[in-house]
Amino acid sequence: MTPYRALMPVALAFAISITPRLIAGPAYNDGDFTTYNWTAVKIQDTTAGQTAAFGAGGMATGGDEVGKAWRANSFAFSYNGSPTNQGILIGNLSTNVVYSPAVSGAINSISSFDIAATSSVAAGAPGLTLSVGLLLLQNGSYFTNQLINVGSIWNNPKVALSFSATDFTLAGSAGPLNPDFSTNGAAIEFGYVAAASVSTGASPAGILGTIGADDFVLTISNTPAMPMFTSQQAANGTNLSVTLSGLAFGESITWLVSTNLTNTGGWSTNYPNPTSTAGGTNGSFTITNWIYPSSPVWFLRALVE
Repeated sequence: MTPYRALMPVALAFAISITPRLIAGPAYNDGDFTTYNWTAVKIQDTTAGQTAAFGAGGMATGGDEVGKAWRANSFAFSYNGSPTNQGILIGNLSTNVVYSPAVSGAINSISSFDIAATSSVAAGAPGLTLSVGLLLLQNGSYFTNQLINVGSIWNNPKVALSFSATDFTLAGSAGPLNPDFSTNGAAIEFGYVAAASVSTGASPAGILGTIGADDFVLTISNTPAMPMFTSQQAANGTNLSVTLSGLAFGESITWLVSTNLTNTGGWSTNYPNPTSTAGGTNGSFTITNWIYPSSPVWFLRALVE
């Protein structure tokens, strides 16, 4: 069911200025990887025969801070000397780190992501690259972005903030090229990806190592769910001038009118008045009360899809 974005009691001759109230998006923070129930899955295997092995587990001490717990991903695979990329993507996800755009509003951006990481290699070929990055799972499809290389000491890889849906790409699974952050999108499970790969054309070698992670931080900026507004009542049969802002890209507005707020009489689509496609800019509209011209009071809803 499509949610109503605005509910406004109005019978107005003057302008209503609607400025959406930004909702602080959900924040997830797991300093020792003990807050959430994490699981691991092999997302992609580009080694010869796709036989790379992996593991995951919590470590009690030795994390980013002295005495801190952390999470480790082990990996092992054989490199056959080919110049093409060979390696493994290990996904770490939690069913507790989930956001539903249909319930909580469209995602404007991933406004904050940070994770501490380290690596160690027991055996490997020259040119081995170890990295971490943000991971999304939606409708069975995995998406990653900006994998950042990690070294042998703990560090916090810096990544660009304000990730939009187009900043993510499909990884190791079938599905759309990008996730759907709109209210039509399915629930999204978040986590991080650990990657090990080599593509140097070096001599064949067995590769064995570990990628560690700590201090997982994620914050989501979501679309306003309810606007703030001011109104002035006027005589019956008057029109309404409305300015609406803060819509997510691609969302559209349909104006609905009624004479009450209880839906007893139902809501009517106020054709032929305007429907707008939002593109991140404000829109100004004149809504004509042609359905209830003699009513002393009428009400307006902005149906956002």
